[in-house]
Amino acid sequence: MKKIFTFAIALLGMFAMLQSASALVYNVTVPAGTFECYIAGNFPAPMNWAPTDPGAKMTKVDATHFTITLANTDETMKYKYCSGPDWKFVETDAAGLNISDRTYSTADVVLNWTLVYDPNVLPVPRKVTIEAQVPDSILVCYLVGSFNNWAGALDSTKMTMGTPSGGSVVFSITLTVPDVNTLQFKVLAGPGWDYDQLDPATNFTFPKAESYDGVLINAFKKRFDPSKAGTVIITATVPTVGSDSVWIVGSYSLPNWNLPKAIKGVKNGDGTFTFTVPDVIAFSYVCLNKLDWNYKEIDPLIPANGHPDRTASYPADANASITVAGWLNTNTAVHDVKAATNKIYSINKTIVVEGVTSNIAVFDLSGRILQSNKMIGTFTSNSFNKGLYIVRVDGATKKVVVN
Repeated sequence: MKKIFTFAIALLGMFAMLQSASALVYNVTVPAGTFECYIAGNFPAPMNWAPTDPGAKMTKVDATHFTITLANTDETMKYKYCSGPDWKFVETDAAGLNISDRTYSTADVVLNWTLVYDPNVLPVPRKVTIEAQVPDSILVCYLVGSFNNWAGALDSTKMTMGTPSGGSVVFSITLTVPDVNTLQFKVLAGPGWDYDQLDPATNFTFPKAESYDGVLINAFKKRFDPSKAGTVIITATVPTVGSDSVWIVGSYSLPNWNLPKAIKGVKNGDGTFTFTVPDVIAFSYVCLNKLDWNYKEIDPLIPANGHPDRTASYPADANASITVAGWLNTNTAVHDVKAATNKIYSINKTIVVEGVTSNIAVFDLSGRILQSNKMIGTFTSNSFNKGLYIVRVDGATKKVVVN
């Protein structure tokens, strides 16, 4: 009897070992001309959404098929494929638009890539001239793209307007890019993302060929017309506690979402604050009770989160009123910014944060949010350029250097 019991315990132990060593095989069919394939998802660290991790590279079966076996994964995990070790090579739908995260399938199919990674081609810095043909109703254009990590509309990326002809006009700009092989770009019909392309909505890819006839854009979400710009006045009702001073920051100035360009509100006798935003047509913004992204207004539906971007336009919101439900932190001496105690480090141009219990966000030094997630466990960011970044984890912050 003892032997039978011991044998049963051994079987259970073997079963537990097999369960802990469970793995899933991921198979994918890719477009012809794909050189490599990488998988990135909410897998255990260090592969957590990290196509840059060496373990994300899949094994090539033939010209259009790749496979990989990942331990400690299950069918609920989300993921996507990339043609190279960076998110700029992520998969798209057939039309080149973003797709939702995948869940496990035994036979995935990639319809298209944002860019096709070629490991045999070295980065080629080059001076390029980009031309965009747009409707002649467009009066101003800005170039945005991978050449400066999608920093948005800037004075330095404002394009030069040509002579209108036949219902259209060509805007152009000449700049030096770090790698013409992976250059992607879009055109904005105004000084911010509110004026993004609408038709087509996808990024443009600079061609490998020497000849280049420019791009055609048929429509934008909005267009900026300086003659129709005006002043928007926003009056904010704010909480009694933690509202000694209030600012707004947003896309009303260049560079967009820049804390040094924040507008400080004028406090009224009834405790409200008034903000005056001149020379605008359409813009996005949020309120802060301190010039720090940790002091953003809360989302009244999910108080633990920052408020979604607000929008305003002239003349519809020439005199707008808003209500701030609360602050993520109160601007008082006893509510200084809490320093994160998590283990935070950089590897392969990603930022790794261990011990996340609720939420995580990565900002650049201008305060622009680059990536955020709600999760428990170890977070691995997208691939970033070398530099200094700010990590906010579970309400605490810490700076980290990406090498």
